[in-house]
Amino acid sequence: DNIMAGTYPNLSSAVTGLAKDKGVMGFYTGWFPGLVGKIPSYGLTWVFFQQLKRMQLQIMKREPFDIENSIMGCLASATTVCIMIPMDTIKTRLVTQLNYPDMIPYNGIFDAAVRITKEEGVRAFYRGLAPRLVSVVPMIGIQFGLYEYMKKVMLARDNLGADKEESRHKMEELSMEVAADDDQPFPAPTVRK
Repeated sequence: DNIMAGTYPNLSSAVTGLAKDKGVMGFYTGWFPGLVGKIPSYGLTWVFFQQLKRMQLQIMKREPFDIENSIMGCLASATTVCIMIPMDTIKTRLVTQLNYPDMIPYNGIFDAAVRITKEEGVRAFYRGLAPRLVSVVPMIGIQFGLYEYMKKVMLARDNLGADKEESRHKMEELSMEVAADDDQPFPAPTVRK
């Protein structure tokens, strides 16, 4: 956030600047609002995707094609972004507030939410919506398309036999855990017997 806000021009400047200006704690500024935003975002995206998939199955009476999984992933992530962007705005404001020495600093998540609403109005939370949608939606759409494709490939490869349904549920649970990790945006875990 500090690089995107222009506090530092690049990663190496950010690392040295944060260490010098704020010490080790500078690297953790905004961690709590970040968690408060990320955990529900991952959960909501998965719930929306699964609900869209269920509706697709009811309407089309067949498993979705790969491109349909990508489209449903895009819709799920776009919906989540629209719901969660106020929390992202608050996190960004908390992390970058030291860039504005003339501004009275926010005293946490609640204070930031109240002050932004009072001072700038609700629309201020959605100023970054378009760039956020452009950056997140395609990535998550690709992620879900690949996730579902690789799941089919692995299930077919393993020829799961009699325990197919139980193994499929284990595979889905494991895959969802890995997919929630944003360090691994394209999961392809395997379930071993």
